[in-house]
Amino acid sequence: MRRFQFRLESILELREKQADQKRLELGAITQRCETLQRDIDAHTGLRYRTLTEHGLASVADIEYRRAVEAYAARLTMEIDRLREELREAERQRDEIAWEYREARRKAEVLEKLRSRRKESYLEVVKREEQLRLDEISQRMMWSGKE
Repeated sequence: MRRFQFRLESILELREKQADQKRLELGAITQRCETLQRDIDAHTGLRYRTLTEHGLASVADIEYRRAVEAYAARLTMEIDRLREELREAERQRDEIAWEYREARRKAEVLEKLRSRRKESYLEVVKREEQLRLDEISQRMMWSGKE
């Protein structure tokens, strides 16, 4: 019995590799988004603690108060920068997610085609095998009558 061969196998493999690559890219950018969000949360917490613990405790010392406010302002700018970076990373993540879905869809089309062709191939092989068995059975019947 001959083996099943799918003529588009190399294209299917290429599309699956492309989908895998996009999946890896999506994972990396998603990780980047999560890291940025954790950094934003950490900076926001630090800014809050700085203003509440140091800002209120030292009302009398103006120089210290100015330093605390300057540090809080620097943290605010850093939070804003991180938020902008997060927005850009989320935009990239959305774009890569779309590319991944498209690459996966293209691979699935070929996978379904391969599956249908393999089913057809197996049906033909079963029919041929049944014909051979019938032929052998016929020969045995004819040879037994002699």
